[in-house]
Amino acid sequence: MDHGLTAPAHLSFRRYGEGAPPHVHAFDQIVLPRRGVLEMEIDGRGGRVDPGRAAIVGPGVRHAFAASGENLFVVADIGQALMTPFERLRERPFAPVTGAVRGLLDFLAGEAAGPIDNGVAMLWTPLLLRGLNAAPPRLDPRLSRALAMIETRYAEPLTVADLAAEAGMSQSRFFAAFGAAMGRTPHGWLADVRLRAAQHLLSDTRFSIAQIAVRTGHGDQSALTRRMQAVLGVTPGAWRKQRL
Repeated sequence: MDHGLTAPAHLSFRRYGEGAPPHVHAFDQIVLPRRGVLEMEIDGRGGRVDPGRAAIVGPGVRHAFAASGENLFVVADIGQALMTPFERLRERPFAPVTGAVRGLLDFLAGEAAGPIDNGVAMLWTPLLLRGLNAAPPRLDPRLSRALAMIETRYAEPLTVADLAAEAGMSQSRFFAAFGAAMGRTPHGWLADVRLRAAQHLLSDTRFSIAQIAVRTGHGDQSALTRRMQAVLGVTPGAWRKQRL
């Protein structure tokens, strides 16, 4: 189903379910990973939005999608005026999420489905388009496997050796390739995924902070507290109170 786009760009956090019938938009749409995996078919080509990949859907292009489990994605609906200098992005429906694009995603605050402030959208979206336009044509599928492992098994005590084995690379080669492609070390990326997972769970009062620390791979409550204070300048308890 199509819907109108009245602003040059519109941003939102969205969750997806088991599937949606094929449909088209009258504008460009970019779907970016926040949490989980979204299987997509774009103009007959299958792929997925996951920690290492975004999807680019051009106007009038038929597409469908499905997701299972807990998920959250950033969706950018983009008008023609903003998209014109970057139309070549339409040539590759699945683009790599590099370190520059991940930095933009990390800038967006929020863990609940809903629209993102229009002022943020107007500043953020051109930077996104520039970041995607400068990205290499494709992400090494070996790195994609390691990224997917982080996304699904972040609660486990993953090491660089584990991730390199998943990628089928030596540790030194994996470490260098990961840093060059993602702009972060594997450990730094894992730490960010764990922190985002903790932020999400802190909105769920069924779990104590100690339980959340264990569920997100931080080990114990003190480790989670140190991490949140260092990165966000707030304790887990204060973060929870702000969102209840």
